[in-house]
Amino acid sequence: MTLHKYKASDFTLVHNRFLDEYMIDSNGEFVKIYLYLLRCSSAERELSLSSIADAFNHTESDIKRALVYWEKRGLLRLAYDKDGALTDIILSDGMPPASREPATRLESYASHISDMQSAPAPDVPVHAPEKISISAARKKELAGQEEVQRIIFIAEQYLHKKLSSTEVTNILYFYDELHFSEDLMDYLFGYCVSKGKRSINYIRAVALEWAARGITTVEEAKEDSRLHNKDFYAVMNAFGIKDRGPAQVEAELMTRWFSEYGFSLDIILEACRRTISRTSKPNFPYADKILESWKQSGVKHMEDIALLDKPSAKPEKPASGNSGSSKNKFNDFPQRDYNFDQLEKKLLDC
Repeated sequence: MTLHKYKASDFTLVHNRFLDEYMIDSNGEFVKIYLYLLRCSSAERELSLSSIADAFNHTESDIKRALVYWEKRGLLRLAYDKDGALTDIILSDGMPPASREPATRLESYASHISDMQSAPAPDVPVHAPEKISISAARKKELAGQEEVQRIIFIAEQYLHKKLSSTEVTNILYFYDELHFSEDLMDYLFGYCVSKGKRSINYIRAVALEWAARGITTVEEAKEDSRLHNKDFYAVMNAFGIKDRGPAQVEAELMTRWFSEYGFSLDIILEACRRTISRTSKPNFPYADKILESWKQSGVKHMEDIALLDKPSAKPEKPASGNSGSSKNKFNDFPQRDYNFDQLEKKLLDC
């Protein structure tokens, strides 16, 4: 018996370290372009920026940004002629250990998707400026920066479209005014998309909220998400739900309690306790009604709830004219008042 293997040319070899370390932390489009380069190198194909751009339906600038990214990560080297035109792409023979410094791209959020979805995000921005604007001169200056170009490219991949002028202005504002790094912007886009939100208004709300909380790094954003996630699971535990995470409707209600109503965890847990006591089951809409009524009553602390629980003094019933009459089954009916003098006069006139 003879075992025949497939020809090596039928396969493209990818180093396991790339899959384990580089792929997870890199933009998905950049990963696809790198794999395409590996495929073309094994077939010794002639390449150009335009041919790669056509293959992916990208611009040549998009491809160039991907190549520069992988060059910074040490997986390839680019060579140029005296006029600055790209002439060679030299793939590295080895695979150096991945450094986390160039990027921690969480929108390769496959391994982080549950954390990102369960963490709440504000629907109303804190300290939001009335209007976000950047001068035309500053826009032009920023547009020429390579890092800004990469951020715009990343945003377009997340949002699956060419950005409008308003969207670009907002993103430049995050970068120039809020001083968000490329990594934090990448995490911002991935975070919002993972929640099914691609609106620039929603993305701006999250960005402004992070800025108001002093969040400037991916690590701080992740820690903020973990803190909210901890509160969510505290509520789930209060309802006796310990075998699963929150459903989307449940997460939206809890987000409302923490962000819109502004309640602390102890107040929300008290509403959960009363819900279980009255309904004998976890009931998020019922708890929402309790918290909504407390919000309308101006509850800020647990002491406020105690004051609401105190019975109010009931006004005394006015004394009736027949208060002295005996209580029997006849007196239970409404009593009639007759003017006997008038009745007697009518009888005499008949």
